[in-house]
This record gives sequence, structure tokens and C-alpha cells, in this order.
Amino acid sequence: MGQFDLQGALAVVIGASQGIGQGLAVAFAKAGADVVIASRTLERLKETHHLAAAAGTRIMSEAVDVASPEGIQRFAATVLNRGTVPTVLVNSASLGSHKNVFTVTPDDWNTMHDVHLRGTFFSCQAFGRAMETKKYGKIINLSSIWAATTSPNRAVYGAAKAGVSHLTAALGVEWAPLGIRVNALAPAATRTPTIARRMKEQPQLEETLRRGIPLGRIAETDDMIGPALFLACPASDFVTGQTLFVDGGWQYSK
Repeated sequence: MGQFDLQGALAVVIGASQGIGQGLAVAFAKAGADVVIASRTLERLKETHHLAAAAGTRIMSEAVDVASPEGIQRFAATVLNRGTVPTVLVNSASLGSHKNVFTVTPDDWNTMHDVHLRGTFFSCQAFGRAMETKKYGKIINLSSIWAATTSPNRAVYGAAKAGVSHLTAALGVEWAPLGIRVNALAPAATRTPTIARRMKEQPQLEETLRRGIPLGRIAETDDMIGPALFLACPASDFVTGQTLFVDGGWQYSK
């Protein structure tokens, strides 16, 4: 494997049905990795599977509900029983929230943290055990600019993403002696299908988001590929416990 390629690697991308997860799955396949893509339902993975398979590497689709620790264990067992330990794990499963604090219910809180924080933790745990046997692995968690800044209606989402960044730092320290590097990407607003739908419903939203980004535009999913490949490839072997902000210089204006 070269410094900036993934030839011979196996990458597991959870949350690969659309958006950033889909983009990373396809990019890893183009970089030479076999890829396991996962989402809550297999039906939602068809497009990603088709796009990634065009790179000529082996693509496998699996269903997993990251809100279920038992489901994560079954998913990990399915992958590992094929006989290959993943080199790369991406935790990209996501769920948006834009609720006023007074309207947040316990179910809202639990669902947000189950998907973003608890799911990330137990996915890291399940695959980290396997990576330990090889004394090598790269884990990339999806954090957010909202882990380090704030905005109205972002309290619950931001708390969950701050937890992801802290978990990333903690695992980076704890697992460094095991050869497992754990880092996170923290995007600014990115033109995923979910954000695109919100911008269609709220015509001024893109301009509002763009004003906070000194580079003058919101992110595209392709903007995450270079940073993610760096964190996945041997070029970043001396990097762990970091949250890499891919945000165009984001400045939130109160």
C-alpha cells in the first residue's frame, strides 16, 4: 500500500447510502480498497453499490441499525467472519435536528445520541477489537462544526457531535499503543441530499450558510474526500485523536 492509496485494504463505511458516506465509499473503492457499505436498509445502498463497483474492487452491502448495539455486533461479526480485518472504519451514520430546546423530547434526545454517539462508540468497539489483532487500523468518525460552535436549534445535535469529537480524542489516546489511529472529520454545511432538501424549502438558507464561510460557498461532498483519504491512508500514520475541521474557515455570526 502506498502513502496515498488503499490498495489491498478493506474499508467499512457505515452510513453510506447518500451524502458524505456515499462519497467516501466510492472514493475508497477508486483508491483500491475493497469496501463494505452499510445503512439501515439494503434498498438505500443500491446507488452507492453501483457507483463504487464501477471502480473494479469488491463491494459488499450490509444492513445495520447503529441505534442498536446488538445490531452493530451482528454486523461486525458478519464482516469479520469473511476472514479479513478492516483497515479502515468510517462512522458516517447521521440524523439531523433543528429543534428549539423547549420542544425537544426525551425520545428526540435519545435518538440523536443513539445514532451519533452511542452508535459511533459501539462501532469503534466492535471493529477496534479486530484491528487490535493486526496492530493497525484507521477509524474516521464524522463530527461537525457544531461540536465546537453553536447556533439556535442546534443544542442536541451539537452536544452529540461534541461527544463524537471527545470520544475520538479519548480513543486516539487509549488505542495508540495498539496501532489504531482514531480521527474525525468536522464538516461545515455540506450539500448532501438532506441539506439540498432544506435549501429548497428555505430559499434563503444557502445564502445564510454561505455568509459564515470565508471561502464563499458551502461544502460539496467531494470536499471531504481528500481529507478522508489522508486520514485513511498510511500518509497519516502519525496522526491520531484529532478532529479535522473541513469548514472553509467557518465563522458563525451571532
